[in-house]
Amino acid sequence: MDKILSYSSNPELWFRSLGSTILIILLIVTIGYFLPKKEYKVIFTKFIGVLLFIRFSFLHGYEVGLNHWNIFNSLPLHLCGISSIVCIIIMFNYNQSLFEYIVLLGIPSAIHSILTPQFIHGWDGYYFYDFYLTHGAILLVPLYLTVVFGHKIRRDSWKTAFINGLILAAIIGILNIIIGVFYGTFSNYMYLCTAPIADNPLLLT
Repeated sequence: MDKILSYSSNPELWFRSLGSTILIILLIVTIGYFLPKKEYKVIFTKFIGVLLFIRFSFLHGYEVGLNHWNIFNSLPLHLCGISSIVCIIIMFNYNQSLFEYIVLLGIPSAIHSILTPQFIHGWDGYYFYDFYLTHGAILLVPLYLTVVFGHKIRRDSWKTAFINGLILAAIIGILNIIIGVFYGTFSNYMYLCTAPIADNPLLLT
C-alpha cells in the first residue's frame, strides 16, 4: 500500500532521512575524488556499480519473498526505476548520452521523489531504506562522475533529453495500456494515469 512521508507529517524522520542521504553521497564522492590514482578511481567506480546492482537485485528478491511483486508496481518503469538501471550501466561503461539522461531527467525526478517520498509498498522493513538508496544513487552517480572524472553535459543536450523524455513517456504509456488489456487493471508507471499521492505543491490535480 502506498505511503507518503512529508515534512509536515514527520519532520524529524524527514530531516534525518534526507540528511543521512546527502552525507553518504558527499562521503562517497569525497572518497572517489581523493583516491590517488586513476586506476583506483576506476576500481572504486565499478565497486559502486556492483553495489547498485546488488541493491536492484535484492529489492526484487525481497518483493518476491514477501509476495509483493506484481506486474503493476514492481517493474522498473517509473522514471527513477529506469534511472537506477542507467546508473548501474554507466558506472561500468561510461556513455555520454546516458550521463546526460541522468543529469537532465534522473536528477530532477530523484530530487522530486526524495523531497516528497511515496513508498509504493509502504515503508516497513527494507522498503524504507531502499527508497533512499535508490534515489540517493541517482543523485550520487552524476555528481560522482562530474567531480571525480570531470564529465559534463553538452551544450544542447537538453533538447535531446526533452525529446527522449517524450518518447519514453509515450512508450511507458503504451505499456500501461498493454498491461491493462492483458491483466484487466492498468498499471500507473511514470504516474501517467494517476498522479502521485505525495504531499507536493507542484502536483496539479
